[in-house]
Amino acid sequence: MMYSQFKLIMCLFLCVLAINLAACGGGSDTGTAPQGSSEQSAQPFLPGERLQLDAFSSDYTGVSYPLKIYLPQNRAANKRYPVIYVLDAEWRFDTIADSLDDNKMAVILVGIENYVDEGYQHRETYSQWPLAKDYFDFIRKELAVEVEARYPIDQSDRTIMGHSNTGLFVGLALLMDDPQQPFFHRHVSFDGSFWAHTDTTSQLIDDRRAQSSTLKSRTILVGANGKIGNVLYVREFDAQLTRANFAQLDMTYLEYKQDHIPVVAHSVDEVLSALYRD
Repeated sequence: MMYSQFKLIMCLFLCVLAINLAACGGGSDTGTAPQGSSEQSAQPFLPGERLQLDAFSSDYTGVSYPLKIYLPQNRAANKRYPVIYVLDAEWRFDTIADSLDDNKMAVILVGIENYVDEGYQHRETYSQWPLAKDYFDFIRKELAVEVEARYPIDQSDRTIMGHSNTGLFVGLALLMDDPQQPFFHRHVSFDGSFWAHTDTTSQLIDDRRAQSSTLKSRTILVGANGKIGNVLYVREFDAQLTRANFAQLDMTYLEYKQDHIPVVAHSVDEVLSALYRD
């Protein structure tokens, strides 16, 4: 009787021991997680941080501009990221940042808001020639120097993006930049106000072509052909650049049956996809 109880107890003990060893991997610990475990899986994309920065005062334009920044949360140590400088940030920053989140793009976004005066006159005049030169110098010689010293920005992959008047400015920035070592490498103009000085813009294209037949940029022009829009003038700017036949100008023209304001939100996903396509 006692022998039978002893056998029963030993059987139970051995069963429990076998179960525990199986739960621990059978005692063959290699120090690595099993294949397909959560430790080896890729970190999921997290929405970026959105921060309001201190306003930046410019010696070139004589005013201060409120600033925003979007930073990918999945930042890796010692890695630098493409950057988009978006103008009219009080209206366009969140739209672009939302699209970066939705499309899981690890890009830094710097938002430049406007100096607010009566009728946004400063925005209009500094988006046009010749004051656009001073605004351009503010961005590349003052603002970018400070921002790019503080954040992990890839200085070989800068984009500038604007809409309406600042969309015109983006076109001018394309033509004003250094032919050999351009500051911006990608340009996006949403329904730019190219009607503002058609003759001047045409002359600037001719002058730039005389400087160099190479124009290093991936440029995206968006036209709004709804009831309200600048599509005719955007088409003409696109045609002028095409006729100039610049080498290394990778140009995409996109047109949408949208009005002037909503065309940005409507087109932004396609624009970002084209901007960063392989």
